[in-house]
Amino acid sequence: MKRFSIIFLVLVGFVTTQQAQTTINDFNFESTTTPAFTLVDETPTAINSPENIKSLAVYVYNGYNNGNIALESNPYWIIPNKKDRSYQDFRGIKLNKKGEFYINPFNGIKTNSSFSFGYVTKQFDGYTGDKKVASIGARTAILQLYSENKVKSLVDIISKTAAPYSNEALQKYNGTLVFLNLIVTKFDAEEYIINNKIPQSYIDAANSFLTKNPDFNSNYPDGKSLANAYFKEVTDRIVKFYYNPKDIKPFLRLDGALAYGMLFKENTISSNVNRFSGWLTLDFAINLIKKEKQASQPANYLHIYGIAKYVDDGFIANQGVFWDYGGKVELEFNKLKFAYEYLKRDGFGSQYRSVGNINYQLFKKVSLTGAFGKDFPEENNLITLLGVNWDLDFSELF
Repeated sequence: MKRFSIIFLVLVGFVTTQQAQTTINDFNFESTTTPAFTLVDETPTAINSPENIKSLAVYVYNGYNNGNIALESNPYWIIPNKKDRSYQDFRGIKLNKKGEFYINPFNGIKTNSSFSFGYVTKQFDGYTGDKKVASIGARTAILQLYSENKVKSLVDIISKTAAPYSNEALQKYNGTLVFLNLIVTKFDAEEYIINNKIPQSYIDAANSFLTKNPDFNSNYPDGKSLANAYFKEVTDRIVKFYYNPKDIKPFLRLDGALAYGMLFKENTISSNVNRFSGWLTLDFAINLIKKEKQASQPANYLHIYGIAKYVDDGFIANQGVFWDYGGKVELEFNKLKFAYEYLKRDGFGSQYRSVGNINYQLFKKVSLTGAFGKDFPEENNLITLLGVNWDLDFSELF
C-alpha cells in the first residue's frame, strides 16, 4: 500500500524570564514518532530517541480527514515545579561530595518521559478494508551517559553565560529589560550579529534607563550606545549557549517504551482485539567534529541505534508473540539528517522493515521529514512518506 503522509508536530514551549539565562526553552527539540503510532507501524521511523518532548505534541498522519492522529505530553512541562526549569535541572548537572560536577545518568526519567494516545484508520493483513485502532503509549530516557570532557564543556559554557555583565550600567540595564519582559531571543541575536540590527524597543528602554540613571551618561551618551554595548555581550552569550550545549549529547543512551492498542474488527467497541508491545532502544553517538573545533562549530554526529521489541499481537490471527530486532545508522549534519533502519520480525515468517529517512530543518521552527522503503507486511508494504513539523509559536516562525 502506497502511503502519502503529512506529519504535524506542535511543540508548546515556555518563555524564559531572565535575559541570557541558561535555559532550554529556545532549543528546537524534535520527535518524528510516538509509541502510540509505533505500535501499529504507522510511523516514518520505528527507531527514535527524541531529545525532548515539550508539554504537548500533536501528530497527524495521512491527513487529518482520515482520522489518524496522536497526542503526546511530557509531565515535566505540565506538573507545577517550585524550582526554575533551568538548563542545569534539565541536564541533571550536580555536584558530588568532592565538589566535582557530574550529570545524573537517570535524570531523563524526570525530564524526558512522555505519554501518548493515538487513533488510526488503516489496512491490516487478514482484514478487508480499513480498520480503526485506538492506542496508548509511554516512553522515557532510562539512562544517559556523558564523558568527563562533555560534562566539563557544559559546565564551562554555563559558567560563562551566567557571569555578570562587564559593568554596572549593563548589569542594571539587564535588570530593567527583565522587568519589562524584553527577552533577547536567538533570532534577535543572529539579526544583530549579521545585520547589526537592534529592535527599537531595546533602544527606547535604554533611553528611559539613562534618563533615570544620568550617572551612566559619561560612558553611554544615548540609548543606542547602551543597547549596542549590551547586545555585544548578550548575543555572544546566547549564540554560544544555543549551539554548544545543545550539540553536547550523551555518548550512550538507553530508552524504554510501552504501548497497548485495540483494533475494532467490526468497527464496534465489543469487537476489539488487542496488541501489546514493549521495547528498548540504544543510541551510541559519535561527534564527527575534531575536539579542538567542537567549541566553535555545530556538531556533526554519527548515531548507531539498536532496538529489541517484544510484541504480543492479537490483531492478526495466528500471529501471537514475536520479536522485532534491528538497528539504524544516522548521520546528523547540523540541520540535515540521513538515516537507514532495518528490523527483522522473528517468529512470524520472514517479514522485515527496510526504510531510509531524511530530515531537514527548513526554518528556525519548521523541519521536513521524508521516508521511503518496505514495511513488515508481505503485501501492501511500500512506504512513501512526507512529513512536516513545527513549533506552536508562530511569531518567530522564520
